[in-house]
Amino acid sequence: MSGPAAPGHDLDALVARWGEAWPQALAAWGATTRMHAPRLHARPVAEVPSFAWYDSREVEVHVDLAHVVRVGLEEHAVAVLAHEVGHHVLAPVDARTRVRIAARVRAGLVDRDDLVPLVANLWCDLLINDRLQRTGGADLAAVWRALGPPSDPLMALVLRTNELLWGLPRHELSGRDVPVRDEAAWLCSRLVRAYARDPATGAGGFAALLRTSLEQELAQMTPGGAAAAAARTLACGDEGALEGLPYGVADAGVAERIVHPALDPAVVGDAAPAPAPPGPQAPPDATSGSGTGTHASGVLPPELHATLTALGASTTLEDVAVAWYRERAAPYVVPFRRAVRPLTPDALLGGLEPWALGEDVADVDWVGTVSASPVVVPGLTTVRRHVMDDEPQEPRRVPVDLDLYLDSSGSMADPRRFSWIALAGAVLVLSAVRAGARVQATTWSGPGQVAGTDGFTRDVDAALRAVVAYFGGGTSFPLGVLRRTHLGADGRRPTATRTTHIAVISDAGVQTMAADRHAPGEVGVAVQALQAAGGGGTLVLDVPPDWLDRLRPGLPEGYDAHSVTGDEALVEFARRFARTTWGEGR
Repeated sequence: MSGPAAPGHDLDALVARWGEAWPQALAAWGATTRMHAPRLHARPVAEVPSFAWYDSREVEVHVDLAHVVRVGLEEHAVAVLAHEVGHHVLAPVDARTRVRIAARVRAGLVDRDDLVPLVANLWCDLLINDRLQRTGGADLAAVWRALGPPSDPLMALVLRTNELLWGLPRHELSGRDVPVRDEAAWLCSRLVRAYARDPATGAGGFAALLRTSLEQELAQMTPGGAAAAAARTLACGDEGALEGLPYGVADAGVAERIVHPALDPAVVGDAAPAPAPPGPQAPPDATSGSGTGTHASGVLPPELHATLTALGASTTLEDVAVAWYRERAAPYVVPFRRAVRPLTPDALLGGLEPWALGEDVADVDWVGTVSASPVVVPGLTTVRRHVMDDEPQEPRRVPVDLDLYLDSSGSMADPRRFSWIALAGAVLVLSAVRAGARVQATTWSGPGQVAGTDGFTRDVDAALRAVVAYFGGGTSFPLGVLRRTHLGADGRRPTATRTTHIAVISDAGVQTMAADRHAPGEVGVAVQALQAAGGGGTLVLDVPPDWLDRLRPGLPEGYDAHSVTGDEALVEFARRFARTTWGEGR
């Protein structure tokens, strides 16, 4: 909420002066830089600790001029405004890079999620200020002189770094009250120059440097403590609210190993130690299905959810998982088969012709007959309409719908963390919807544990929420849902009205699909549904490839079985699926 204006100052006149400085602040980043005018608050903004900030959601610069007066920065309009513009054009630029930087910072800090927004912002500030001081014509050193020496070790390290970057005398910005390790400041200055154009990659090293060089100091910076509050007052945080996971975050770059600047060749050059020889192979990761596959490339949903939470977002883990699988599945999307439906040509009505005795009476055109003569004489005055055949038309191709069943029993990996076969299910969902088909997604575990879309839909998010749902109970395939969908139940017609492909995501528990088959050669619901669906069937199984032959006797006939337990297996599955199942002309 806003408080009273600062006494003794004409803030309205200050608003006008700072508004006039805006074009010069934009020009500091180049003649083509464009943003709409900043919001200059003439009354204090108590919700924001800093005197200036950037809102990435609205792409807008804010300045609390009452706070500016209190800290003595009235004459530094160009430098302050140009710095905030830097958050738009250099770091973090957009929500995607903002989350990428924060994820790298979180990994570098290890166990201090409460400091992620502050450290991420300080890293961006270092890059922006160095660029402006050297080439932008904005005097950021004068801003720090006006603010005075810092009172906390974190800001002291940042300002000592600036002294090294800009060739200023020691203590000119950092002061003498708080000791600073020169070796840490030197590494930090080298890091800033090495990653001046790659904020996300360098952010992890900056966080690791702080975590090691200020270990005791950071331990004393409690979330509500005075040191953290002082640092946040000088850091201009991004106040833009995050909604969901931005696209482009779930890639391998975010999950690359954090390298301390002292070990980074880009920072210390030949002084970096040689890489250690590879050690023994690590055991399979718990997030890779049943321990049979490789770890996913890229940061996983729980880590991204923790990063968003640290940034103040209210996004749930399920929301993050849905967005993550949508992004990761996109490169594997396969061509979707279309069923050919012949079109019955419409009859073309021609002229009238005589109707003779002995021909079908139903062919008489009575309107034409009476119009020609009010006296009807069969065989003389009766006429019929001549019907011509239309030209043959191209058969209509209709996309095959997808009926997807996802095993979420206790033997399956929780897809909200990561599962290769859940990723395979997302590939099928995206492929179907992209082709114009509808999807019914059903998550199942033990008896009565069934959830999903409850019908066919083209809502990708609804289908992917079924993909990431998890019960963790027993294993009992929902034959009732399969029967209702393709064979009808309780006197009702089947809910599937078009050619449909049946796909099942499971492990060895897929054998419960044939639980109603008791005698050799008996055809159960799974086989009957496959025949009625008409679009084929696929079993995507989280089992080693050599298990497939052992499982086949217990599987329903007619379904293609695939082992998907890693990245390479997923790629091969997508290729085979496109070639043998969805390919045109099957």
